[in-house]
Amino acid sequence: MTVRGIAFLLLGLVLLGAGCGGGEPDYCSDVSDLEQSVSDLGSVDVVEGGRGAVTEALDEVEGNAQAAVDSAKSDFPEETEAVTKSISDLKASAGELADSPTPQQGARTAADVGVVASAVEDFVGATRSECD
Repeated sequence: MTVRGIAFLLLGLVLLGAGCGGGEPDYCSDVSDLEQSVSDLGSVDVVEGGRGAVTEALDEVEGNAQAAVDSAKSDFPEETEAVTKSISDLKASAGELADSPTPQQGARTAADVGVVASAVEDFVGATRSECD
């Protein structure tokens, strides 16, 4: 290989490295997935769907939250802690939910869904400058 060939190869590697390093942080896709799953959870009718519907949607949120928290907690410790706590509280209330809950039971769980949505909204807002 000639000196010119090596120079072109090195230039190509530098340009490739520059293109890779300037993108979004890895957690951005995790945060986006979490935001979508919380939106899906918010559309669950707690009273009509009962524990099964809430648990199914919550499982998706919990998996996405774990990925987002793991990848972003060093950059956003307060926001990720709030997400983790709100999901833990929702799991507790969803666990107490009957298969066919009363409106009062549904209201408590729906309120906890709102707390999760708020925590995730704050988390998404905090990551926005890095993920847009």
